[in-house]
Amino acid sequence: MSSMAISPPPSMLEIDEHATSSDDSIILNSASITASIVDWEYENGRRYHAYRAGSYPLPNDEPELERIDLKHHVMRLLCNNHLHLAPLSNPQRILDIGTGTGIWVMEMADEYPDAQIIGTDLSPIQPTWVPHNVHFDIDDCEDPEWTWPDNYFDFIHSRSMVASVSSFPRLIRKAFQHCKPGGYYELVEIDPRFTSDDGSVKEDSHLKFFGKAICEASAKYNRPIPHFYEYKAMFEKAGFVEVQEINLKAPTNPWPKDKMLKEAGKFQMSAHVEGLEGIIVGLLTRGLGWKAEEVKVLMAKLRPELKDRSIHSYQPHVVVVGRKPMLPQTPEPFEFRMLDNQIAATPENMSTDPIFPITPSRLDEEPPRTMPYNLVPQAPDGGSSVDKISAFTPVLEVPQNELGNTRIS
Repeated sequence: MSSMAISPPPSMLEIDEHATSSDDSIILNSASITASIVDWEYENGRRYHAYRAGSYPLPNDEPELERIDLKHHVMRLLCNNHLHLAPLSNPQRILDIGTGTGIWVMEMADEYPDAQIIGTDLSPIQPTWVPHNVHFDIDDCEDPEWTWPDNYFDFIHSRSMVASVSSFPRLIRKAFQHCKPGGYYELVEIDPRFTSDDGSVKEDSHLKFFGKAICEASAKYNRPIPHFYEYKAMFEKAGFVEVQEINLKAPTNPWPKDKMLKEAGKFQMSAHVEGLEGIIVGLLTRGLGWKAEEVKVLMAKLRPELKDRSIHSYQPHVVVVGRKPMLPQTPEPFEFRMLDNQIAATPENMSTDPIFPITPSRLDEEPPRTMPYNLVPQAPDGGSSVDKISAFTPVLEVPQNELGNTRIS
């Protein structure tokens, strides 16, 4: 079984007082990705998928593909170059939901050459020349029935699915259904609500307005965006065990002093500044009825704040890992209910959510602190005997600093 050593980060994320404009520049050398089969729709000068048209409000054109690959690099930096945090051991079947450009699948194929890896997406934007153990499918994870049988995958992975999933509880239950007993599901998500720990992101800022507008538009589009701290409860409710939550924070620009986080901030800023239009134009025009010209005005006001290193903003990211029990019990009956007026951006609406009630006071609570990662022999009864099925139960425990970031090595 593979293991990872996770060491505590510095006690605080330091601000670089000597940052220069050269910190903002990066060189993009990733090649453009094309597909052999293209079938697109066009709106406001952007290209969108045609299969299940309208299901996903973000575009699939070249600028968006570059943004997706930039975000992949940001996640590699935040996770110290790890492609996953689940403690995998010789996985044979791996599924990536919402694979996008397929970059995660391609890199996983190199890391696990004996595994068969499938990536699914609504858009045929993945490479056509792929390793022997990679296969891409055009598929919709929102379908009531998935293509594969139950108890099939050793590892299921999804990342950046906000604004494309109508029910995360349902998605997580489907992942549980199709994981093998003992298999893992790892969900990686961004919370688009910009924030700061020192108050430099003001309530009347365009950064705050952006987060609220995106969440409101996505909810109107029947794609409510959870807060980053809600996913763990969904995993537990679906039946996963040993559920671990790893909180990360991606700086908006290179304001941190830490070298790795400064690098992540460079790519994060480029992804936002260059890809901002694609992120918001579809949601705001479709979800809230904005005009394209109004979106351009918001973008013009937002870009200076994204680049301002005196604003120590970040977006919360979360990695949630859960294991399907070897002898899973039937999860309790579950029915996902959407409030007619639910808007994920406001504490008032979240507090009335019938499934995961969140009170406004919980928004300011610190996430729980845990011990460093290790592999702990555990018996089902909590004693010293060892489970005959699995000699070791992996326990992923991650320390957190005041900012919620982890240092993974």
